[in-house]
Amino acid sequence: MSARERLDGTELPRIVVPPPGPRSRAAARRLRRREGAAIWGAGENPIVWSRGRGAVVVDLDGNRYVDLTAGFGVLSLGQAAPEVARAVSAQSRKLTQGLGDLMPHEAREKLVRRLAALGGRVLDRVLLASTGAEAVELALKTAHVATGRRRVVSFTGAYHGQSYGALAVTDTPGLGAPFAGQIADLAIRVPFPYEYRCPLARRCDRCDLRCLDSAFEIVDRELHGPDPPGAVIVEPVQGRSGCVLPPPDFLPRLRARTRERGLILILDEVMTGAGRTGPFWAWERGGDSAAPDLLVAGKGIGGGVAIAALLGRDEVMESWRKHVLPSGEAPHSSTFYGHPLACAGALRAIDRLAAPETRAHVERAGALFATGLRSLHERCPAVGDVRAAGLMAAIELVRDRESREPAPRLTATVVGALLREGVLAYPGGVHDNVICFTPPLTITEEQLGHAVGAIGRAIQMSCGMYPMGDWK
Repeated sequence: MSARERLDGTELPRIVVPPPGPRSRAAARRLRRREGAAIWGAGENPIVWSRGRGAVVVDLDGNRYVDLTAGFGVLSLGQAAPEVARAVSAQSRKLTQGLGDLMPHEAREKLVRRLAALGGRVLDRVLLASTGAEAVELALKTAHVATGRRRVVSFTGAYHGQSYGALAVTDTPGLGAPFAGQIADLAIRVPFPYEYRCPLARRCDRCDLRCLDSAFEIVDRELHGPDPPGAVIVEPVQGRSGCVLPPPDFLPRLRARTRERGLILILDEVMTGAGRTGPFWAWERGGDSAAPDLLVAGKGIGGGVAIAALLGRDEVMESWRKHVLPSGEAPHSSTFYGHPLACAGALRAIDRLAAPETRAHVERAGALFATGLRSLHERCPAVGDVRAAGLMAAIELVRDRESREPAPRLTATVVGALLREGVLAYPGGVHDNVICFTPPLTITEEQLGHAVGAIGRAIQMSCGMYPMGDWK
């Protein structure tokens, strides 16, 4: 691709050099030597992104891809969203840093009020952060301040981030292993309703939430112990575990049980918020009876800028007041709290994300995408399950449908084949056998249709590479 060729974000893939091309490989080698093993897995040789627009990414070798990742869901409006870029540019000429808890700035005030309005009558207090993990930490701290209890109930398959407190309530195999001795007893782990792989090893036609009963048997036992929990943290839809969708009545029933026991309910909407599943917040799918005490937002709310937030009920959030320092200093702050550039970008992004036409597009495009993925399930026995909510979706690959045995090798091969087809997706799932899709909410129906065809070809090609029984 010529460097002068302009993108409008609606283009289809074009591969000019088999990826990863020589320029990507060389840049990746240079980068890996300086970053080291903490950020690099074994044997990785990725493409290196150069530029993008909308749902299109171009690598250093000039290959053009349709992006079904949106940077793990961050790019809710796609790459280089014009309204976000203009807002950040304008703000950069006015003010580029604030003074934390000491002196606020105009963009921070506007963003906090905007987020509080989106929280409605329930979540009318807001604290800002820079990343989802930081906002999760802030939620855990707030719950502790409000209840005086340090332990938290979290779910199997959960992903809440990789800083210390967030890592403690995360349940992704291998993550946190080097630090287990330091964070081991903060979380009380209970089963999440994963219909395709029931945590109670039952084969149900439809999840009856018996796992929730089992979860609260554990919770009630711990509540009568010497170190009871004060809060429950949960994703409305599990993201890294592969778009694991609980039954519609899960959140309302969980909300009722936490309220009965005086537990604070924290919803981690870092992945699902900002219209990803249709409504602005995923909990709204369950109605008012699913409303939490604290809500963690991040990723998509910024439209590409690094911003996160904690929304909460007044009586919970104001618990911090009794911890104001004798000097008058605030009990929580950070150097980049409410960074002006991020606040300005997020304000413009939210305007579009909250618009009715954006929600209508997500519902229409999401339904089209889900239908296409389900057609693959009908045609290919390796597709064990398809899950979708709005523009958050996943396919789970198995050795055979009867045993539901995971097929991680096949999954890795399909993701690689998709790259060569010019489609970006990423692996997930607790067994590494799920392909996850979180495209920009602005992706076109033509791009999604092309992607479904590419996914089908990648699966067929990859299945042909392995004899039956050797897909592990």
